[in-house]
Amino acid sequence: MNFLNFILDDVKKYSEIVSKVINIDVEIMDSSFTRIAGTGTLKEKVGLNMKDESHIYHQVLKTKKTIIIFEPREDTHCFTCQKKALCKEELEISTPIIYQDEVIGVIGLICFEKDKKYDFIEKKDLYIQFLEQISKFISYKVYVYLSSLQLKRDNEILSNIIDRVQDIIILTNRKNEIELINKKGKNILGAIYKDEKIILKTSSNFLNQKEFNFLYSGKEISAIGDIFTFSLEKSEELTKTLFVFKEISEFKNYLLSFHGNSSIILLESPQMQDIYSHISKVARNDTSVLITGESGTGKEIIAKQIHDLSSYSNGPFITVNCGAIPESLMESELFGYTKGAFTGADPKGKIGFFEKANNGTIFLDEIGEMPLQIQVKILRVLQDKKITPIGSRTEKQINVRIIAATNKNLEEEVEKRNFRQDLFYRLSVFPIDIPPLRERKKDIKTLVEFFIKKYYISFQKEQKEISADVYQHFLEYSWPGNIRELKNTIEYCMNMIEENEKTIDLKHLPPKFLGNKEKDEKIKTLKELEKEAISSLLKIYGNSSEAKKVIAKSLGVGIATLYRKLNSYNL
Repeated sequence: MNFLNFILDDVKKYSEIVSKVINIDVEIMDSSFTRIAGTGTLKEKVGLNMKDESHIYHQVLKTKKTIIIFEPREDTHCFTCQKKALCKEELEISTPIIYQDEVIGVIGLICFEKDKKYDFIEKKDLYIQFLEQISKFISYKVYVYLSSLQLKRDNEILSNIIDRVQDIIILTNRKNEIELINKKGKNILGAIYKDEKIILKTSSNFLNQKEFNFLYSGKEISAIGDIFTFSLEKSEELTKTLFVFKEISEFKNYLLSFHGNSSIILLESPQMQDIYSHISKVARNDTSVLITGESGTGKEIIAKQIHDLSSYSNGPFITVNCGAIPESLMESELFGYTKGAFTGADPKGKIGFFEKANNGTIFLDEIGEMPLQIQVKILRVLQDKKITPIGSRTEKQINVRIIAATNKNLEEEVEKRNFRQDLFYRLSVFPIDIPPLRERKKDIKTLVEFFIKKYYISFQKEQKEISADVYQHFLEYSWPGNIRELKNTIEYCMNMIEENEKTIDLKHLPPKFLGNKEKDEKIKTLKELEKEAISSLLKIYGNSSEAKKVIAKSLGVGIATLYRKLNSYNL
């Protein structure tokens, strides 16, 4: 490898320096016998191959030593030179440039004038020492360049690796300056400026995990995770600190809590971490959110977290189950009515859910069950923020954030004309799809521990543990009822376990877990089958835009639907 070409500008600069100090022409040759620098008359020959004219340089490469020739053509080193008769040199000094015990080039002093030769001889010891020092400088420049190149490559490799990690990764030096940060970290902390510092202030425990408080960019933040300190090559100057954050505490408010329980639970699956990140972004704005997912995945909890993080957090959070309200009562329940509006109406009139949610959030659960005639009125609320109670001729201005949720495929419902297309587009500006529990098995352990704690406190029992066999059953079970089913299962177990028993075992499980394991494993949900089908087609056709058009056509769906499903399934 021609290492000198990496620092060619430096090589040329050093050749000029040597020539000016010693007042003799200088040339520098790389390991391929190419003249890469020259001064004076040698400058015109830069770029030419010297293999046939560099008799002495061959010897320097072989011996790795400086060769001094005061009497060219007569020196012993010149005896074997086939071109000595044509040589016009009066003096030649050749010094090797050595890197990692290999000669990577030669510095040559070439004198063609006798007076300059005699001037050199008077100070030869000083000049030769100077020349060898320049050689070492060039070698050191190569070392610095290759070290920085290796560091850059290492950082690039490390960056590519950590960018795939769902946790927040930050690497700092001994001055607390951020040297490396992954994409997740940049999304959370924002832009990182040169010499930006992150300083540890305090540490504590949060839900059996380490919690750290930091000062960053003038604001105090917290992190849940781990800190690792290490040194490179046993040097304090090269001490590094690696921060691995599972979550940032300014977002604790949006971590899942269950049914009004004041405790907070950290779900660590990549899917839920992404959802938490999405929540933190959309909550700050008045954007319409559509939460999709199977029954029992916790759609209302996510909606509540969006509300708690929004500017509406001081207002009410009203939940409306659209599937539980009879069609005949839907309009009056949502928008209210005036006194005497219809036969049987409350003589005092009634305030509807939208008015109750004024200056807050209304969560329309199971929006897919809403009748078409009511959908028109919901669209008007979204557009104008106005409602008209039944029996009233006056519109009421309201300030309400609408969050909707469904376990139906609304795009399919639109195609079936069961759901208005314009309403779908207004509701789904920011879609959040909660994957079922079977697709994020990493969360099961955390959820189990949370529910056990919830019920042993509620039932006033001693703390219980879960056996490895039970946990394995939970991992292998498909959980069609999702988190709600898991919660009910733990409640069942906590009722079955005796006071003197400390471990939830197989005998405490509901009957469905005993003997139905094989059946459960064989049955796949429609989503699982769909994911497998899409994955198989991607392997056949590839992942290009054109390939996706072919896949969408094969599946009988639109290209936008396919992209949504790819994102949902992390394909």
